[in-house]
Amino acid sequence: MMIYRRMLIVLISVVMASAMIGCTKQVAKEEARKYNMQAYEEGTRESQMTGRGLNGRFLEDLQMAFREQNMRLTNENYVEDEVGNMTYQYRINYDSSQLITVHVYQDEASRERGIEELYGGEGDHQNAGMHNLVISDRDAAIVYTSTGDKTDQYTEQVKSIAETILAESPRRSSP
Repeated sequence: MMIYRRMLIVLISVVMASAMIGCTKQVAKEEARKYNMQAYEEGTRESQMTGRGLNGRFLEDLQMAFREQNMRLTNENYVEDEVGNMTYQYRINYDSSQLITVHVYQDEASRERGIEELYGGEGDHQNAGMHNLVISDRDAAIVYTSTGDKTDQYTEQVKSIAETILAESPRRSSP
């Protein structure tokens, strides 16, 4: 009987030691992935494959709508602030004087505050040879900025596209 107890204790000890070693190896493997940026790269790749995160479909719909009007959105830039508000900016047909900026906020109240701070509110805003057309709905806004000789070149098309896309396409806060 004593031999069985000792064998049982040894067996339990071996199983526990094996489990601990297995867990330690797994933890070490995960830590190595973090330090060599593998986990970050995998997350970035997955996000790109699924359509740039939660706003992927919205941005794809936007680009398609502009393409249908013979206006390509090019030179995409993306910024996310410390609270998760996202801004995407494009040139229309590579022209730096014709910009589309898309703001996606955490909620409608944040959008209202942000747009007021950045542009002075919704609608048309002219100042010093620059025109901003701000169109918003719920948690997002699309801003058309035009400058120089081509001020307002695409105003009517952008207004139509922006109103439709904002009303119909899902974003981060509207599934």
